[in-house]
Amino acid sequence: MLAAGCQSDGVSSADPFSADPWTVSGPEVRIGSLDDPVYIFASVERLALSPDGLLHSLHPDEATIRQWTAEGTPAGSFGRAGEGPGEFVIPYNMGFFGDSLWVWDVLRSRASYFDPGGEFLGSVSAMVGLGGPDGSTLRPVRPYRDGSFLGMEFPSLDRVARGQLTRTPFVLMDAEGNTQSHIWMQPHEPRDVLALLRADGTGGRYASQPFGDDVLPTDIAHGVLAVERRAWTGDGEAIVSVTGIGFTGDTLFASRIPYTPTPLPSARVDSVVRATGERMHPSMSRREPGLAIGTLEEDIRRAIYAPAYLPAVAEVAVAEDGNIWLRRFDPFVSETGEQMNEWWVLDPAGNPLARSLTPAGLRVMLIRDDAVWGIERDELDVEYIVRHRLVKRG
Repeated sequence: MLAAGCQSDGVSSADPFSADPWTVSGPEVRIGSLDDPVYIFASVERLALSPDGLLHSLHPDEATIRQWTAEGTPAGSFGRAGEGPGEFVIPYNMGFFGDSLWVWDVLRSRASYFDPGGEFLGSVSAMVGLGGPDGSTLRPVRPYRDGSFLGMEFPSLDRVARGQLTRTPFVLMDAEGNTQSHIWMQPHEPRDVLALLRADGTGGRYASQPFGDDVLPTDIAHGVLAVERRAWTGDGEAIVSVTGIGFTGDTLFASRIPYTPTPLPSARVDSVVRATGERMHPSMSRREPGLAIGTLEEDIRRAIYAPAYLPAVAEVAVAEDGNIWLRRFDPFVSETGEQMNEWWVLDPAGNPLARSLTPAGLRVMLIRDDAVWGIERDELDVEYIVRHRLVKRG
């Protein structure tokens, strides 16, 4: 059905995802509008489905949760900007404990709870933990049903880029900021940050590495998932390692996925350097009058991490059924020329399950057993919430 857009001439590995791929059809539901005030909304950060099938969308710029029926009809909204009960400063994440919705306000480190009708039930705030592993400062990032919180240290990009910070912790913590258990230490290397550092050591300008292959962490039901996706160096077998780590630091599972690596062409690096320079130059030239774009591009080229081979994985997502979805770094191109994102799907124990294909323009945000929800943009950059039916094959 599909052909790879670029195949490697490097090492060849057995393909654990050789069956016919899962696909999507639709969209069956499309929510949003350019001019209808009932359907206009600000950017969506999260989607969540209640047990009775009501879709909830989180809009940080509006500090609002919107509700939609399964058919995409507006079903209400709640929340507003503020610091009082049921209000948000920067709502960033949400989910369900049974039929109660929790919403995480990242600036206030506060979980607010709502009933199915959007009525405010109460909130719990968590304190920052001082004196974590390696003297780290631990910040809560999401609540759990038992009142504990997942905590982590947000790495200083400057210290990572200068080689001064090589690992940061994930822990289970209580509302008072006390560490209950150590989960995992995330490793860091200077190459993980695209950094234009000042020579005097006082900071710089930072961005994501366009070909970054740092370890990808995400939370799972009983701990943390770590996806090791370092680019193949030309030695040994090309492998992506996926490890589930429990709340007490024990290994829940460890999976090694072989793949065929794809070389990174120098022309692609050149293109990224030019695009990054064009994006950064307006703001940087205001701070540094007379900065030539050619000089900036030379600095960017030195700062970009450009491995000989592309990383295998660009994104990780966890479906509602616990399946693990890993999006490949480069899309496939269909026989008709359509670009499709390819995903490796693993079961909750890390075993290869299937290959799946989704439209390249779909930002996947919620995966169910029978549907994939996400965000698509039209030619005017207007966001739409869409639901595609998930068609399982193989």
